[in-house]
Order: sequence, then structure tokens, then C-alpha cells
Amino acid sequence: MVRKLFSCAVIFLSFLILSSAKMFGQVELFGGYSYLHESASSTNANGWEASLSAHLLGPLGAEMDFSNHYGISPASAFPNYVPEFTEMYGPRFTFLRLPRVHLYAHALFGTVHGVRDQTSILPPQSQFGTPVTLVRQDAFGMAYGGGIDVQATRHVWIRLIQADYMRVQFSGNPQNDTRISAGLVFRFGRW
Repeated sequence: MVRKLFSCAVIFLSFLILSSAKMFGQVELFGGYSYLHESASSTNANGWEASLSAHLLGPLGAEMDFSNHYGISPASAFPNYVPEFTEMYGPRFTFLRLPRVHLYAHALFGTVHGVRDQTSILPPQSQFGTPVTLVRQDAFGMAYGGGIDVQATRHVWIRLIQADYMRVQFSGNPQNDTRISAGLVFRFGRW
């Protein structure tokens, strides 16, 4: 129930920000492919990323970022999770603004939902094998990074790359993960 209410609030806020681009100067809506590397177990996961950002005071802005990756950390003696769904928020700063190229950096903080395989590491006793048991956990996460946007048309830009260092602590074990994304950015308004 809380998740549905939160999703409705995010959608309402997104429409409110997009409809009032003049109030914020410029609003950006990003969507695209995302690759995640979970370093502890060397698990790779593919997925998507979407974000909404608004320039509040010139190059300084605020960002909402959501991503989902599809992969499971293999069973091991260490509780390594693959960050599945992330919802993060934080400041964003555009530090290089050329006519057709923008470079930015952001620091995001929020909730990371992880998944891992809890199947026993011992060999299966039957010919059918051991059923897979998935364990899910929520944790606080941080993502620090930035990216490069290149203009394609007046309102459409291409995010060539966005690279983020993600730090998550599941079950008291810190994980250092890498997330790389690329896709399309739709911009409304000016700053």
C-alpha cells in the first residue's frame, strides 16, 4: 500500500514539474539502458534507469533517479546482493555547459532493494537439484557520479554515458558497485 502511494506521489510530482518548466528554469527527463556490476561476487546485471531533474538555481538542481536491474547474485558463503530496484534523490550540478555538450555530477541517496540466491552451497542430493531460494533485503544506498549529454535536437539530447559508483550496505556488509547508463534526455525550458 505504501509503495503504491509513493508511486502515485512520484507520478503526480513528475507531471507537476513538467507542466511548470518555467518555474524551475529547465526540466530534464531521462530514460535508457543501465548496466550494473556487483563487485563482491562479480555479478553483472542489465536493466533500465530513469530520472527527472530540475535546474533550481542556474547549474544547481535536484534529481530523482530510479533504476531496476535483472540479475541474481550466486549462492556463496557471503551475503552479496544484486541491487535490483533503486530509488534515489539528491543534488545535481552542471559544471560544463557548452552550446551542444553538458557535463554534470550528482550525489544521490535513497533506498536500494537487493536480491540474492540463498540456495545451499552443498551439492544437490537428488537428480532434480536444489530449488532456488531468493532472499530480498532493503538498504540505504548512495550513488556518486556524473555524465555527458550531447544535443540532438532542441528538446532531445543523447546521454552518451552516465557512470556512478554505488555504495550499499546489505546485512552489515558494504558493497561497492558500478552502474553505467546511456539513453535519451528530453529537456523542457531554459536556464
